Amino acid sequence: MPASPARQLACEILLLVEEHGGYASDLLHSQRTRALAPADRRLATELVMGVLRWRAALDYVIGRAARRPIAQIPLLPRTALRLGAYQLRMLDRVPASAAVHESVELAKAEGPKAAGFVNAVLRHVSRAPLAGLLANETELARRREAEFSHPAWMLERWSRFYSPEAAAAMAEYDNAPPPVACWPPQPVAGVEFAPGQLLRTARRVKAGELTQTPAFRSGRMWIQDEASQLIAHLVQPVACGRILDVCAAPGSKTALLAALAPEAQIFALERHVRRAQLLARRLRRAGASDRVQIVAADATAPWPLTGRFDRILVDAPCTGTGTLARNPEIRWRVQPQDPERLAQLQLSILRRAAGGLAPGGRLIYSVCSMEPEEGPDVITALLAVCPQLRVLPAIEVLATIADLRVPAAALTEGPWLRVLPGRFATDGFFAAVLTAASS
Repeated sequence: MPASPARQLACEILLLVEEHGGYASDLLHSQRTRALAPADRRLATELVMGVLRWRAALDYVIGRAARRPIAQIPLLPRTALRLGAYQLRMLDRVPASAAVHESVELAKAEGPKAAGFVNAVLRHVSRAPLAGLLANETELARRREAEFSHPAWMLERWSRFYSPEAAAAMAEYDNAPPPVACWPPQPVAGVEFAPGQLLRTARRVKAGELTQTPAFRSGRMWIQDEASQLIAHLVQPVACGRILDVCAAPGSKTALLAALAPEAQIFALERHVRRAQLLARRLRRAGASDRVQIVAADATAPWPLTGRFDRILVDAPCTGTGTLARNPEIRWRVQPQDPERLAQLQLSILRRAAGGLAPGGRLIYSVCSMEPEEGPDVITALLAVCPQLRVLPAIEVLATIADLRVPAAALTEGPWLRVLPGRFATDGFFAAVLTAASS
């Protein structure tokens, strides 16, 4: 009997993620999942996201059972082993026999030898608590990587830049499903909401599937992490004439800016044509396309735009290490040298943006990254080459946001906005607010 549809899909998606650089969340919401029954779709999601979040811990126990490094196991049987080990160790509702059988069926695509290997290894996978298995592990980096299921170098950086306790809290948050946050605050049939944690205008899904409702499909409800929503509020777009959103796709912040400032003239700059088209479709579906002009252009090159802007939001490309709860595959892709490499791109975009700022206007820089090279270090470099800019303390800007539910001081680190996963149940973000000298 072949593997169940949910497990077949989970295996397919995990292979696409590892082999072709796909993103699990996008693949789980793509056309390939729509033929599944709701229960199968939920199981596939649980398996994919669970395996990606707990990959290092799973690899540790698999390696012990296989008596060989996980990297020496070919990709398909390795993926089948991860799926089987996750079910054996993390899903009590799945019988052990089913977990083993289904994984063996998946491995048969590689041949009978691979299927026999998967069968033998899974029957030796320990179901004992991980802490006990790690008690005799003498290699500290390997033990920490398995315990927290994050790369050891990343944990070491976070411990150094924040604190060991903060690093542990971030990793713990990353390894659980994040809440589904949305806006605006309106009732939706079949969905139960809880209040937002950071913003009074935000809601969190308490029960129901928001993505299956007409309100979501029609664009009346937007799913957006609360920390991401907070960035749009930090722009303070109300009463602004011209606003530019740089690197705008997929469009949640653009849409929220349009909702917060219905009288403003908003421009959305996006380099990639396909992402610009996606942005246009999303805004059109939400009825906001008439208030946003989308421009497909490279943010580091001269812009095909005239005039200056009262507000410019640069939500720059980054490592994304603040989003590992909802994008767990990122932790296994990003490399130690990536923050410094991306910081050069971020600085290039910011220098271009600074030239388009009106006197007295504000430039808001944000990244969903925990890495200082992409945060304070970028702003320091920017101020060295753009002396007309000065930093506005984020705590002063936050204090003017009427919808803020938490003390502004809880969201700041020095002059910056800094939201840490684990401190709040949100993605991690860094943001800085700068202003141009008045003429």
